[in-house]
Amino acid sequence: MRLKPFVPLMLPLKEQIVNQLEFIRELIEANKGIVEYQTMLRNSKLHPQFLLRPVMLKEAVQSTKIEGTQVTLDEVMEAEVQTKKANKDIQEALNYYEALMEGMDALKSIPISTRLFKLMHKILLSNNVRGSNRSPGEFRRIQNFLGPEGCTIETATYIPPEPQLVNDYMSNLEKYINDPQDDYDELVRVAIIHAQFETIHPFLDGNGRIGRILIPLYLYNKGVIDYPNFFISDVLERDKHKYYRYLNDTRYKGDWTQWIKFFLECISIQAKKNVRLIEEVNKLYEEDLERASSIVNSSNIRTVIDVMFQRPIFTAKTMSDLTGLSEGTIRRYLNKLEDQRIIFSDGRIRFKTYYYYNLLDKLR
Repeated sequence: MRLKPFVPLMLPLKEQIVNQLEFIRELIEANKGIVEYQTMLRNSKLHPQFLLRPVMLKEAVQSTKIEGTQVTLDEVMEAEVQTKKANKDIQEALNYYEALMEGMDALKSIPISTRLFKLMHKILLSNNVRGSNRSPGEFRRIQNFLGPEGCTIETATYIPPEPQLVNDYMSNLEKYINDPQDDYDELVRVAIIHAQFETIHPFLDGNGRIGRILIPLYLYNKGVIDYPNFFISDVLERDKHKYYRYLNDTRYKGDWTQWIKFFLECISIQAKKNVRLIEEVNKLYEEDLERASSIVNSSNIRTVIDVMFQRPIFTAKTMSDLTGLSEGTIRRYLNKLEDQRIIFSDGRIRFKTYYYYNLLDKLR
């Protein structure tokens, strides 16, 4: 039987729709995990801003992977520093990163809103990637549908609301984000917001990615996290069929409780992974800074190591630009670090690319 375009509930949800007792343990665990992660970041030997970039690039890779792209973190970082043109999968990940950065920057002057969604969406579908001809930066004016690759509207697993209703639903979502009028914890709210955004499916393409960018931006905007660097695409990608099923259950079964429970579990898993990463990165930073300082007798080596933690794949020119040191000085330093196997290179004579595998191994 063919599905009809779905008619979502307006937000806020009525109290009886969500049974908070069903996920109270998961909510406590998720909040505990976020607090532990925030504490670790604040006490980190490495400035949180240094890790922001590689973690955001990793998120870009994981979120685009859910949509079917085949790309690795190394390939995305290589494309940034090398002159060769990025393929479409790599460009999609780079667009995601740019949309995330623009969204974070825009929050200084505008709220989470239709304007912000459209701004990020335009960037997401720029540079001739797949979907670049599907109204970048504009809400859809035609009916869309979701389902397995190759499905038709007759065999779709979900048909979003009719296009003429999109503006009303997005206005309601925007109002809920900025003035929720309910008593839910912010982690429960962001679960509801993400699901509602995906249910409205306001764009012709890129809805999943914009909806996942919305998660850290919302938590950052509400002061739950200090930096918009808490991403759950890694966990969602691992359980993507469960992710899609529970989202669909909020629509056709009205089961918001199970979805919220699953979302909170994802937050807890990701928080634990983040805490382990910060612990490992702190240890690595101390060890490799000490090693590098014994190899290169200059106070500038700390600046070089700091840049390596922001850009674990780099060229001498990149390093020179970011440290302010001359390329000649940088090359001398890098030769010494490569001799001692702290970094490795591709061996080229010109435009040599360096790899800081000690960090890459922890990020992958």
